Amino acid sequence: MITRFAPFALIAFICTPVAAQEAPGDYILLLDEQNRPLAGSYRIGPDVKMTIQGREDGLPRNPVYLDRAFFPTREAEMLAFYNARHAYSSDPAAIDVGGEMRIVDTETLQPPLFEDQKPEREKALKVKISARLAFEVSGYKLVGKAYTVEGAELGDEDRRLGDFFHVETFDIVLPAPAARKIAALETGKALSSSDFEALFVERTSPIPDFTKCVSEKRKTPDYKALAEKQRALVDAFLAKNFPAGQAFWGDTALYEANFAMNIYSLCPN
Repeated sequence: MITRFAPFALIAFICTPVAAQEAPGDYILLLDEQNRPLAGSYRIGPDVKMTIQGREDGLPRNPVYLDRAFFPTREAEMLAFYNARHAYSSDPAAIDVGGEMRIVDTETLQPPLFEDQKPEREKALKVKISARLAFEVSGYKLVGKAYTVEGAELGDEDRRLGDFFHVETFDIVLPAPAARKIAALETGKALSSSDFEALFVERTSPIPDFTKCVSEKRKTPDYKALAEKQRALVDAFLAKNFPAGQAFWGDTALYEANFAMNIYSLCPN
């Protein structure tokens, strides 16, 4: 668990860029003391991964596709039909511990969902880095930074605002309260991006019948065939086209292939 602060020199010494070594199909799970996933990521391609965050006593949040976790430059969420580029006036990675920076996030929607929707919008944010931490979990030396994001204007409401922890070793961001519960780490292979989501759901679902259905489905040949099809079509498309701003749900055939693999359609009840 997160138990101590570490000087930057120590962090630089022990930090291994594991995230850069991930291959397509690799997943990472950060677990609590009950081995329930707090957050995780699945590597789809060199420039895109699926990330999922757990919820206490509930199903996990919707998967999000990112190029990187700490202030992504590409971000998409299928269920919200959100697909955007981000450009920052200053690089948040340049902030030292104890420092803060005001940045402007220029968000470009690709494409806008509605005719009257502005394709570009700006949001001013204030980012503070409060600490750098190093700790050992399941034999891995993890390093990262605690940070806070605030709105530049009073009364701002934005999902990006709050206290977070960036596990730099694996490039995973999770809310500070969840980060304090990290007790174990798991790495492995999944058949596809939706298979990773199914694995995450299976480990976190508070609904016994649904969990049993997910577990049973994942053992069947039909499920494996669907997962392999998704990886060959949907995941391959994202791996090739995500950096350029394209997402699979604009293509009917790809969307249907993804829907067929979705665990909530395989276990609707």
